[in-house]
Parts: sequence; C-alpha cells; structure tokens
Amino acid sequence: MTESLFARLVFPVPFDREFHYRIPDLLAGTVRPGMRLSAPFGKQGVVSGWCVGLSESVDPGIGEVKEIASVLDDLPLVDETILRLTRFIADEYFCSWGEALNAAVPAGVRERRKEKTIARVFPVVDPRELDRLADERGIRGEKQRRLIALLRDAPEGIARPELLEKADASSASLTALIREGLVRIEEVAATEEATISRSEQTAPLLLTPAQSQALAATEETLAAGAFGVLLLHGVTGSGKTEVYIRAIERVVAAGRQAIVLVPEISLTPQTVGRFRGRFERVAVLHSRLGEAERRRHWREIREGNVDVVVGARSAIFAPTKSLGIVVVDEEHETSYKQENTPRYHVREVALERARLEKAAVILGTATPSLESYYCAQKGIYRLCELPERVEKRAMPSIDVVDMAAERAEVKYFPLISRQLKSHIETAIKKEEQVILFLNRRGYTTYIACRRCDWVLRCARCDISMTFHKSKGAALCHHCLESKAPPTGCPSCGAREVSHFGVGTERIEEEVHKILPDLAVERMDSDTMKRRGSYDKAFEGLWEGATDVLIGTQMIAKGLDIQRVTLVGVISADTAFHIPDFRSAERTFQLVTQVAGRAGRGPKGGRVIVQSFNPDHYSIRCAQAYDYRGFVEKELAARRQLDYPPFSRLVRILVQGKADEKVRTTAAEIAERLRSALDANAGKVVGPVLAPLARIRGDLRLQILIKALEWMPVRSVVKRLAARRRLPGGVQISVDADPVSVM
Repeated sequence: MTESLFARLVFPVPFDREFHYRIPDLLAGTVRPGMRLSAPFGKQGVVSGWCVGLSESVDPGIGEVKEIASVLDDLPLVDETILRLTRFIADEYFCSWGEALNAAVPAGVRERRKEKTIARVFPVVDPRELDRLADERGIRGEKQRRLIALLRDAPEGIARPELLEKADASSASLTALIREGLVRIEEVAATEEATISRSEQTAPLLLTPAQSQALAATEETLAAGAFGVLLLHGVTGSGKTEVYIRAIERVVAAGRQAIVLVPEISLTPQTVGRFRGRFERVAVLHSRLGEAERRRHWREIREGNVDVVVGARSAIFAPTKSLGIVVVDEEHETSYKQENTPRYHVREVALERARLEKAAVILGTATPSLESYYCAQKGIYRLCELPERVEKRAMPSIDVVDMAAERAEVKYFPLISRQLKSHIETAIKKEEQVILFLNRRGYTTYIACRRCDWVLRCARCDISMTFHKSKGAALCHHCLESKAPPTGCPSCGAREVSHFGVGTERIEEEVHKILPDLAVERMDSDTMKRRGSYDKAFEGLWEGATDVLIGTQMIAKGLDIQRVTLVGVISADTAFHIPDFRSAERTFQLVTQVAGRAGRGPKGGRVIVQSFNPDHYSIRCAQAYDYRGFVEKELAARRQLDYPPFSRLVRILVQGKADEKVRTTAAEIAERLRSALDANAGKVVGPVLAPLARIRGDLRLQILIKALEWMPVRSVVKRLAARRRLPGGVQISVDADPVSVM
C-alpha cells in the first residue's frame, strides 16, 4: 500500500474550505485524521489546523502545495464520528468545519497549557505501619503525631496546606517526618473536583405503569440496535429521571456509554447527584469547570473510564467509545441553542450523533417544543406520556391574579398581590418554603421622565438601561455600559425622574419589607457569578436554611424540594412584550415549568400567577395543565404564517456602523435571495429593522427565510454565508433555527 503523502486541513476561520499540505518524510506515518497540525496559512503565518483526511495525490490545478510544519497531538483528538458530526454542523449551521471542530474539543484539551499543581503528602510505607515505625524512631512530638494520624487514614495522600492546617502543625514538623523516611511530597495536578466519583448509593424506585411503558419503548429501540427517538412527555414530578436511569442501566450493562444533557449549568450538581447514586463512573462536562478539570474529565471519558457523561451543550461532543443513548432533559429549552458561531442547536446535534452511532435518544420534558411534538404527531418520534406524578401526588392548583383588577382595587401598583402575600405568610408560619419567579434581573427596568417621556437609554444600543440598586448604577444588559442614574430630567429640566418596571432585586427588597426576618436567597446572573454560587444557593433550600428563593429562569426547572409548597410568578407577561412568534409558547412553558416546583412533597402545593393578560390562551392552558389545548391553538396560528414547525427558519442579520451601507447591503442580499429561491422552496421576509435596532453602535437589519424545502435553501444560504465581512465595515451573520429574532 502506498503511503499517504498529503493531509487535508481545515482551519477555525470564517470560510469553509479544505486545504492540502504535503506531509514531509520526517512525519510520514504519524499524521492521522482528527489530529491538529501546524501549517503555514497565508499572512497569518504558521497556525493550527485540523486534519480531516489523507490522500495520495492532489489536483495539479491547485498550485503550490506547502508542507505541514509539525504534528501537535500524540493521538487524534476526535474520531471519525465527531469528524462527521462537525461536518454536519458546518453544513446545517453555516460555519466552517474548523470552527465546528474547535467547538467540539475544549480549549483546555486543545491548548497545551501547564497544569496547575499542588504539593500532596503521601505515606512512604503501609499507612498501618506508620505508628510502629514512628515509635521505633523515637518520634514523640505532638504535632508530628497528629500528622501521622491524619496520613494513616489517607493512603491516597493529603494536600500539604490542608494537612498542616488540620494538624495545626508547621512545615518543620513535616520536614522531620520526610527526613525519617515516613512520608514523601509529590507535585500532582490540582484537582478541583473528582473526575469520577460516586455518591451514596440509592435504590431503584418503583415504576408506575406509565414509566414501565416508557422504559419498555426505549428498550425496544435499544434491543434493535438502531437509531430511534422517544419523546417522553411527562408532567413535572412524574419520574422522567428514573426512566432515564433505568434505560441507561441497560446501556451500561451492554458495555456502552450514555450522555445526559441538561439545559442549565445550575442543574448539573443535582442531576450529577442523582446519577452518581446509581452509577459508579460518572463524569461532568460544562463550561464552568476549570480548564484543567475539564481536560481531566475529557481524557477519562476518552480512555473509557466513564459510563455516564452529564453536562450542558458541549457534553454532546464527549469522546465516548461506544455511545448507546443520549438523553436531552428539558428538550424544549432555548439555552440548548448556541448563540455564537457555530450556532448549532444541541437537540439537533444530539439526534445526528445518535443517528451516526445507531444509538437511542430520549427527549424529555413537561412542555415539549412544538417542533418535537409535531414530529411525534407525524410518527417520526415515538411519543410516551407520563400523565401523573409519582405516588399519585396531586398537581399544584394554579390561581391567576388579574393585576389590572388588583391595581384598581388597591389604588396603586402592587408588586406582590394581596393573595400572594397572604399565601407567603401562611407558608412561612407552617415552616414551608416559597419560590418567587421573575424573569428580569435588576431593580427597575427603566428610568423615565413623566413630564416629557424622556427615557434613559444606552448611547450605543437601542435599549433602555436597567437600574441595579446594589451597584448604584444603570446598566445596559447588551454592551454593559454603566451610568449613574440622573436625579432630574436632562431633556426638559424636571427635578425628578421616575423608576418603572421591576426586577428580582426589587422583589427581594419587597419580601424583606413584608417579612423582615425571613431568610431570602436570590438566584440570577448578578448573584451567581462566583464558583460554587449555584451549589450554595441550592443547599440553602435543600437544608431548610432558605425560606424564600427568588430567581429568574434558572430556578424554573429541575428543582425537587419537598418543603416548597408555594410558587409565585411575579409577572407571567414578560414574554408577551417580546416581538417573537414563540412568545406564547415561552409563556406557557415558563408558567408550567415553574409551577412544577411546588407540591413535590406530601403537603401538596399551590401556584399564584400574576398577570395583566389573565385570559391569554397560553396562561389559561397552563392553569389547566392543558398542553394539547395549547398546542392546537398555537399550531393553527403558525400554520397560517408558515412558522416552525411548518418551515425551518433562517435569520440573516446585517449590521454595521455606516447606516446607509447597511441598508443597501441588506436590500441587495434580500433581492439575491428572492432571485435564487423558488417560491415553493422558501419565503424571504425583509429586510426590516431588528427589534433591537442598534447594539454597540451598529445598525441591525434582519432578513428571515421561511424554508419550506431545506436543501435548496441551504445551498443558496451557504454561498451567502461564505463572506461574513463585507466592504464598508458591514458584517452578516446567519442563524439556522434561531430561538430569538431580537
């Protein structure tokens, strides 16, 4: 067989093309697909690229073929499956293959940074012999004896700072033990969390008949050894996780692995706890891990030392050796969509990876996305339903408070209605816990003048600034511009300005006014910035130290706290004010999901929903737990307008600082699209100003394509997406299956 002489490389740059490089004789036989190679690349000099294939010849027409400079990896970082998966991402989500490959492998794995180390102290001899040897060598010092006692019970060693602190000993005492040959110090990688660990083992739960049916359906797919998708539609508290675990047990017993995806990093610790209670080898992958820790987890998975991988979006690329099942928990969640390049939707990537590996997929949720439910209606997915909570516990009753009527009766705008306030007081008297949900952070949402309608806006973005009382500043949540709030109106000279709207910070203050002695915790992106913040907040709730938890959407799902009997939705209307065709669906999902946090224990639960639109069908259907009724109304509206699931949406955003150039470019792109696309393949809408018309000084126009036939649209848009930067400083970005059109 002739030795391959050329490597096909792709680079993490904004154009999707392969480049051929000659493999020098010195490196012959060492280059394999999936490795990173360094090679000269235009004006950028020698850069890192991905080898995606080898060949024995090249087309003479391509001109001079340069040589690769070096091989950066001892082994391929991605296998054939991940190469094919990232090629799929590049094709479907309009990025380059190199960009997709970079997203698939953590930076800590790609970049050879020196790992942090820590000095760890180990016994040199059998730990059981330490006391006898210390006696023989006349070691009598109290501090040295304390050091020996700690090491006797820790054959795996103890970090030097921790050992000295626990023993209340000095370095001199430790040095004496080293001199006597009883202990040694070794520099080891500083591990922030055990890569593979096991919680206290938990027993399997008794399955309900509906759970048994769902498990049987999954087992049929697993037994067939073929790709298959199960949509597990179960009400909150119906035991979806137990179905996941039982299915994964079958997979692990067959020598294969599982990937469990969760939408929020905040959910990872509790999910990991559930799985570590049932499986010996569980690893975690998500972006909040330190680089060294993430690298170790990734390597353990690749070496076959892990059975179950739990994580957020990036976990779908875990380098498992034989993937048997992928679980996408809360499959409807918009956070599964990557918002920067490559803009993939992890649910679709999970389906493709399972298809490539002939694995099963479980899409689990209490509120299926309309796209997934429509696939189930069409028979593309198999639908299994869990209509009741485990142990036949009742769903919490949902009361809707008409805030317009409330305001008319009390003659002011109440942040917390009388009904919700009364139920909070009752729950606290019974030593129960309360969750209050509001999907807006900050103190007030905008500052304005009542006399002339002036509004404090960001100078660079088309948006009002949110006041954060704890910072004493108004912030733009898009460009992070900060301003001191004005005391008077800069427009008309009025001496006072007013604050409008409400955020989680304001609700926290209001709760303290109502019941000043309560232990209140707030969970939003302002308070959850430090490592361990999620765990600390959840522990307070689990252990009963927190009376009231206030938060944004990060508390709307996954929490299973027995003592939470009351959930209050401060405003169910936030999504209604967003010009997005999914606003009704998001409202229904949020109300249903957050309501599901109540009544998980034997005491039952109640939900109070505050709204100025109490008769909207999304709220009424959520109140009645009527998912099918909601879907019927929503699908009818979308069918009329050719919105998903009756089309695939592509959003093209054109932006730049030269307004006229942006407008001209957007109009030219729209015209080219209309000329290239048959009306039966796709409908072009726009260009129009984006709802957020200006961000960071850039004017933003958008064009929407409703793709009725995907392949013709993909082909046309792929050519357009090849150039992201155009003359005049204009940039374009292409987003397939966008979850937001803001």
